[in-house]
Amino acid sequence: MGQKKCPDCKPGAPLWMTTFTDMNQLLLTFFILLLSMASLDQRKIKVALGSLQGSLGVLKEGSQTEYTKDDIMSRMSFVKNVQSMKTKLSDNLKSYAQQANLQQNITVSESKKGVAVRIMDSSLFEPGSAVLKKDAEPILDKFAAVIAESPFNVVVEGHTDDLPLSTAQYPSNWDLSTARAVNVVKYFVTKGVNAQKLSAAGYGEFHPVTPNISPASRAKNRRVEINFVSPELAESNKNLFDAEEEAQATQGGK
Repeated sequence: MGQKKCPDCKPGAPLWMTTFTDMNQLLLTFFILLLSMASLDQRKIKVALGSLQGSLGVLKEGSQTEYTKDDIMSRMSFVKNVQSMKTKLSDNLKSYAQQANLQQNITVSESKKGVAVRIMDSSLFEPGSAVLKKDAEPILDKFAAVIAESPFNVVVEGHTDDLPLSTAQYPSNWDLSTARAVNVVKYFVTKGVNAQKLSAAGYGEFHPVTPNISPASRAKNRRVEINFVSPELAESNKNLFDAEEEAQATQGGK
């Protein structure tokens, strides 16, 4: 009986050799990686970690920051002192408004951003005017004395209702609200308040505390706000009082 004929071999390398070669290359790469990790430069590692931290935060490449126990305790003490000053300031101004029988015209509220004081425009100005009334001086004198003695920065804001205004002197509510805020700031400066602690802003009718749907609600929106900004926020240059947040805070404190 004749032997079976061996089938013809396919040209090229056997299929198993391709898989075997691929596995060898992977093993070689793995061992090269192990070798490179075994001889890492510690200085380069720190620089690389610093670069990663910098890309995820505010640190520069290779930089790092460390806080000691004293730093943390000092920060906690600062925050506690700021809160104490806010409470004392708020109580002082509320007491003044009550003693002067101005609760209907002056509202004081405290929030995480500081202390906000709202003064109805009728206590400071004639309708459509930015000239301070003579009767407004005792009120502003009190605030000038408080500002001068406190560590808070102060932002004076002017606000109007939504009724259109167009005069030769004040073409719009923007102009009137800004002029009122600036004149209050100027008055504080004449009373010895450091001008570097003061700033002024006019918002026209665009930051109402209540909808402009009646004469009474419009009267509440025509106001000047004296905002005592927390020293912590003043240092960080953050945006100041948000109208909606402060409106909610005002409803809870007088």
